[in-house]
Amino acid sequence: MKSILLSTFALLALALPAAAQKGGVAVLDIDEVARQLGVEEKVRVDLLNMQNNLNADLQRTQETMQKQMTGVEEAAGENPSEEQKRQIIATNQQLNEEFNRLKGQAQNTLAQERVRMINEFRIRLEPIALKAAQEAGLEVVLMKVTPPVFTYATNVDITQATVKLALEAGMQVKAAEVTNAPAPAATPATPAAPAGDDAKAKGKGDGKEKGKAKGE
Repeated sequence: MKSILLSTFALLALALPAAAQKGGVAVLDIDEVARQLGVEEKVRVDLLNMQNNLNADLQRTQETMQKQMTGVEEAAGENPSEEQKRQIIATNQQLNEEFNRLKGQAQNTLAQERVRMINEFRIRLEPIALKAAQEAGLEVVLMKVTPPVFTYATNVDITQATVKLALEAGMQVKAAEVTNAPAPAATPATPAAPAGDDAKAKGKGDGKEKGKAKGE
């Protein structure tokens, strides 16, 4: 009887690690996967090109508004009446508000496109990462940085396995070339900057833009 019990305990001892492994957690460095697949660079360049295009549109709007403002000032002449002065101030305020609205709209468009690109990549990668985890006997995939992982065994890191499967699935991409926005015109009457934090020099007549599309 004792030998039968010992045999039973031995079988349980072998089965428990397997059961624990079956529902185990895999760790994935999704940023590293995006880098190796070229997705990180493609997103950066695509967003930068989009920002340049939006800035070019904003600059054309600035030029149109400048002409409109100049027309109002010229119509008032060198000695405008009080009514004409009020009209100049009101027109300038209206143009500023409209330009700021368009600038904010462009910034929102840029931010939404960034989120869309990232989500699209994650959705495409999800079944591939799960397959890599299952091949390692794991069933849950946890991203390495979100939420932060304190520590983990290297044998549950499926980053390179996911990269391999993603390459086989044709997910590797190549970034396009950066298209530069046109050189800015003279500072318009509406003192507002183009879209993008790194494109503030656009409305100052200072040449080339060096926008950065993170994510970032």
